[in-house]
Amino acid sequence: MKYVDTHAHIFNADIPVVAGARYSPHQSALVESYISHLDHYGFDYGVLIQPSFLGYDNSQMLQAIAAYASRLKGIAVVPPDSSLAALQSLKAQGIVGARLNLFGQNVPDLTLPTWQMFLSHLAQLNWQLELHCPPAYLRQLMPALEHFAGPIVLDHFGRVDPVKGTEDKDYQFVLKHLDPSRYWVKVSAYYRLGQTEAAMQQARQAFNLLLEHGMAKRLVWGSDWPHTQHETLVDYQQNFDFLQNLVHDSELKQAILGSNAIHLYGFEP
Repeated sequence: MKYVDTHAHIFNADIPVVAGARYSPHQSALVESYISHLDHYGFDYGVLIQPSFLGYDNSQMLQAIAAYASRLKGIAVVPPDSSLAALQSLKAQGIVGARLNLFGQNVPDLTLPTWQMFLSHLAQLNWQLELHCPPAYLRQLMPALEHFAGPIVLDHFGRVDPVKGTEDKDYQFVLKHLDPSRYWVKVSAYYRLGQTEAAMQQARQAFNLLLEHGMAKRLVWGSDWPHTQHETLVDYQQNFDFLQNLVHDSELKQAILGSNAIHLYGFEP
């Protein structure tokens, strides 16, 4: 069985972040360090996610993928008015999807022509759309994505609201409208759901609810390395251990770490 870490970030802390960024790293996260983590924990492949603080400049991630082309793929952050040719160029360099990190942003109107063309381009490329946003945003976005033909990936358990929890009406809406033929969820970065103990509980509850809603074959795991904004609280080992304690069924665990992710990211035929 081949295993995939579906969520990590690569960046050089010496390179300035984009204007208005909510976070600026103090320490670099280099691809060599990431590969050493993959090797240590038995992962064959990794997926790099463009950090929002680098904006549309995907160059650092592309260089990392080029250095380990047989092991890494990427999810880019791109302008919605990107041409199909520009996106095709990224695909040729190992990019398999686009991410919308909407924390601190307004909810985009996906019914506008620019966004409709963007979604059409993603579908033509067989790219996934990765969404990182609160459940209240997803409640607005999911109806507008009803006819999107590509996979839709929700980051970090669907980002359960730390205060409202899994009983939040918006999160319940998300669960109700998850279509296992179209949606995927990353069971990753539990610490982004609140304070440590509460966050763990939120993640466990969300995981069980995702299973109840038929998502067992659509769950994947990511380390979220190097755990931006939480570097002093967690590490790769703690994230890996949390998954081991979260998933008790060995076949399901293998699917989350292996076959589910291999299918989603196309690492093997």
